[in-house]
Amino acid sequence: MEEFMTLLIPILGVICIFGLPVILGAYVLVKFINSNSNERMELAKHGIVPPVRSKPAPNKYRSLRNGILCIGIALGLVVGIIIAMFIHFEYYMEFLVITSSTILFLGLSYLAFYLTVKDKEDLNNDNE
Repeated sequence: MEEFMTLLIPILGVICIFGLPVILGAYVLVKFINSNSNERMELAKHGIVPPVRSKPAPNKYRSLRNGILCIGIALGLVVGIIIAMFIHFEYYMEFLVITSSTILFLGLSYLAFYLTVKDKEDLNNDNE
């Protein structure tokens, strides 16, 4: 009996860690779907046509943003590696130099993207 109890503890732990969140997520998802369906059915019973939900307009600058960010990450890594190679740091300082240069160039690429899109949005607003 004692061996069974010692085996039962890890099994219950795994079930509680993985099983309960999955069950709770499925329950919330089913409730959400049913509430939308019930709302539409009630509107139909009263003779009201439910509004059609349209998708929002896609972000037309997503590819530009991703490209600029990838360039920023690549430049940050290259500059960080070059700095770490020419100035001989200890291993943990090399990691910090490469990481900080990557984050710096990532921030600069976000700024470049913002400035690029800001100018184009100002032109679009002026034309309208």
